[in-house]
Amino acid sequence: MIEPKKIIRTKRSTIALIVDTNGELIVRAPYYASDDEIESLVAQKQVWIEQKTVERRKQKEERPALQVKEGEFISYLGKECPIYQDKEKSGYFDGEAFHLPKSGNLKIPLSEWYKRQAHKILKERVSIYAEKMGVAPTGVSITSAKTRWGSCSGRNHLNFSWHLIMCPLDVVDYVVVHELCHIWHKDHSRDFWNSVGEYDREYKAHEQYLKDNRRFMEII
Repeated sequence: MIEPKKIIRTKRSTIALIVDTNGELIVRAPYYASDDEIESLVAQKQVWIEQKTVERRKQKEERPALQVKEGEFISYLGKECPIYQDKEKSGYFDGEAFHLPKSGNLKIPLSEWYKRQAHKILKERVSIYAEKMGVAPTGVSITSAKTRWGSCSGRNHLNFSWHLIMCPLDVVDYVVVHELCHIWHKDHSRDFWNSVGEYDREYKAHEQYLKDNRRFMEII
């Protein structure tokens, strides 16, 4: 039987099984869920877990590894931007390309830049869609999560991985709408997806894009 690599307990109300991009099983569970309950669900879902494990590992083997080095391209809002190494110590983005320092760990200045952009862009998009939808999240946080693009807590606090802004803006907006809809629906019921569809008619395509590009979460 495939056992969980990690069990994460939060204030969520249900147990969720996630097979990450490395083919490892992650369990997210409520604080009150017993070990027996988690073990029972994992046992019941073994066929699904095994299928997802094979799928994820195959995807990892087939896709080219993204690297942060001169000559490589990295996505920003869906646009592939080249990486150059210059003499500047801090590094910068000129609107078309990333200019990173000649030495040191290039991932550090790059990730810091992405985080700053994520704070600005995601909070703006949440504000726009929250007004359209007539909802009021209790807060917005930007995280370095590598397994989830976004989440909505039981208290309606939204969390987004900064890796999300590697995706096109319409995909970013889909995740924003998805999490805002969780303020109304704390599950993925038909009513939930109907609500998502009201604000994003292309949500299925956007969901598939996220599945196909989970490598964005691995690069930095």
